[in-house]
Amino acid sequence: MTHHVLLAGCGDLGTALGQRLVQRGWRATGVRRRPDHLPAEISPFALDLMDPGTVALPSADAVVITLTADGRDVDAYERTYLGALRGLHRALRSGESAPKRVVLVSSTGVLGGGDGKVVTEETPPSPERDTARVLLAAEELAAELFPGLVIVRPAGIYGPGRTSLIDRVRRGDALAHNRMTNRIHRDDLVTVLQSVLESPEPPVLLHAVDTEPAMLGDVAAHIAGLLGVPVPPDSSSTSGGAPRGKVLDASLMHRFVGELRYPTYREGYDALLSSGESA
Repeated sequence: MTHHVLLAGCGDLGTALGQRLVQRGWRATGVRRRPDHLPAEISPFALDLMDPGTVALPSADAVVITLTADGRDVDAYERTYLGALRGLHRALRSGESAPKRVVLVSSTGVLGGGDGKVVTEETPPSPERDTARVLLAAEELAAELFPGLVIVRPAGIYGPGRTSLIDRVRRGDALAHNRMTNRIHRDDLVTVLQSVLESPEPPVLLHAVDTEPAMLGDVAAHIAGLLGVPVPPDSSSTSGGAPRGKVLDASLMHRFVGELRYPTYREGYDALLSSGESA
């Protein structure tokens, strides 16, 4: 039997996931306001999730929610995340049957900044930014609306089309070298989401990051070496001080998914730059 997935807010990540699932025998429908440019293998469904009206979404086995705020302020986040979740719930209720699995892609930003301490899925959220508080509210709202919700919290997604750090290193922008960072390649995040959909009993919360939290200065130095440019200057207020930022323990995810294609930033950025990305 062919499984059907609805990709709610089908941008870059949702599209990559849909293409992967189609290769594995799924049927994928991309739900977005303007679905004209989706690849042919993903069925388009035009719908503004923030204002669905009386439109009913087609029945599906699973829904994956990958939203992107249409601005950087709190109002934009509330409009996109809280509004779209309510609209999605309304459009699904109008359909024939409820999906068996709903997955929300959130962010590790809900955990706060940290001071180099290790955080796990058991660590209580402590968002510092107002937009991160909206993301936490979105997690809580989604859990109310969709029983059995699975939340995936990635950090620092990079990959095709996501080359901001490469661009900053190339320009020589100053960076906080002692800031602890966590990241995951987009293709590995797709693997995490695929595993959640195909597992009979996935964890209800996963941190999606690679195997090596790293100082931003170390990552920048590696990229600079690949580009053949100087390492960007350090903008840290105190050189060599205690690391800032959190260390994400994603051992639960790694036990669940297995080996990543890009286990550290080295493999990921090596592949990204060898492909000519951000050349």
